[in-house]
Amino acid sequence: MNILFLGDIVARSGRNALSEHLKNLIKERQIDFVIVNGENAAHGKGITTKIYRSFKELGVDLITLGNHAFSKSEIMDHMDECCDLIRPLNMEPAHVGQGFAIRGVKGLRLCVVNVLGKVFMDCATQEPIPLFASLLPELKRRSDLILVDFHGEATAEKELFFHVFKQDCIGVFGTHTHIQTADEQIDEGCGYISDVGMCGPFRSIIGRDIDEVIQRTVHQQKTHFTPAETPGIFQGVLLQVDEQTKRATQIERIQIRPKANQ
Repeated sequence: MNILFLGDIVARSGRNALSEHLKNLIKERQIDFVIVNGENAAHGKGITTKIYRSFKELGVDLITLGNHAFSKSEIMDHMDECCDLIRPLNMEPAHVGQGFAIRGVKGLRLCVVNVLGKVFMDCATQEPIPLFASLLPELKRRSDLILVDFHGEATAEKELFFHVFKQDCIGVFGTHTHIQTADEQIDEGCGYISDVGMCGPFRSIIGRDIDEVIQRTVHQQKTHFTPAETPGIFQGVLLQVDEQTKRATQIERIQIRPKANQ
C-alpha cells in the first residue's frame, strides 16, 4: 500500500503546485491514498468549501487541518458536508467537525488522526499524548492502521509523540513549520518525519511575501498577512505499508522544486 502525505498547502501557489503535480505522481508511483494538510490553503490561513472540493477533484482522499482550521469562518457551517475534512482533536470549538476519520484502503481500515502540539501552540486545549492515549483503544478496535498528522512547532514534542506511539501507528508526520526536515525514518514499523514541508511559494518566508515580512518585523510597519505569489514547491512523504504485517516498510521524502530553482 502506498500512502502519499503532502505538507501544508499554502495559498494560490501551493494550490497550483498541487494541481500541477498530484495526478501525475498518483499514476507514476501507484498511490493508493492521498492525504494533504489544507490549513493554509485559502490565502495562507484556513480553507474554504470551494478549495476543499477542488482538492477532492484532484484526487485527494482526506484533508487534515491545524491551528488555522477555522480562520475562514464559513467552513464551520459546512464541516458535516465536507466529510473528508478533519480538524485537530485538541482545539476549540470541540463540537465542530471530526478529529479523525476511518477510510477503506485495499481491504484495510485506515484511521487518520489530526492533533495539535501544545508547545508554543496557544490554541491547543489538551496535551496531545494523554488525549491520544485515551482514544487509542477505540481507534485500534475500529481500524487496522493508524496514521497521525502532528501539527506543531516543537521538533522534540513530535519526536516524543512518535516514540511513545510508534508501536501503535504506521506513521507520525509533522506539519506546521513548512520546512521539510531530513530525518525521515522507519522505527518498529512506523514512519516518521519532523515536518513534511509545504506545497507553497518557494521564494518566500514559510509561504509569506519576503518584503512584507521584512517590513513588519525589521521596520516595525503595520502590514497585512500576504502570501508570496512565486512558483510553488511541492513537498511531502510517500509511505509504503506491508498489507500483511500492517507495518510501514519504507518512507521517502518527496520534493519537486519550481524549474528555475531545481
